[in-house]
Amino acid sequence: MSYQPHPERLKKSWEFQRAYKKGKKYWDAYFVIYVYNTQLRQPRLGITVSKKVGKSVQRNRVKRLIREAFRMLKLELQQHYDIVVVGRNAACSLSAHQVRDSLYKLFNRASILKK
Repeated sequence: MSYQPHPERLKKSWEFQRAYKKGKKYWDAYFVIYVYNTQLRQPRLGITVSKKVGKSVQRNRVKRLIREAFRMLKLELQQHYDIVVVGRNAACSLSAHQVRDSLYKLFNRASILKK
């Protein structure tokens, strides 16, 4: 059985680099997002949380919260976007609801929510 990559995730380094270099950047106290317009039929998510944020337990918790928030907001997002979310230090103390609210506001500012 061959491995099928998750269609809603960015995995390759060049996909992240493309979003960083050519995408638009939006930020708040907890996250930085890079939004890049693609020709794909669905929004895709890439997550980066550096070691500056904390040890692996904290970093993985932040990544789980981001993935869950994306899953909840995915139906409200327009198609054709690659989104890279970079977790900041302050994101460690957030609840799942706060992460969703913060990302919703950033997505709204980036104008990638459906009307």
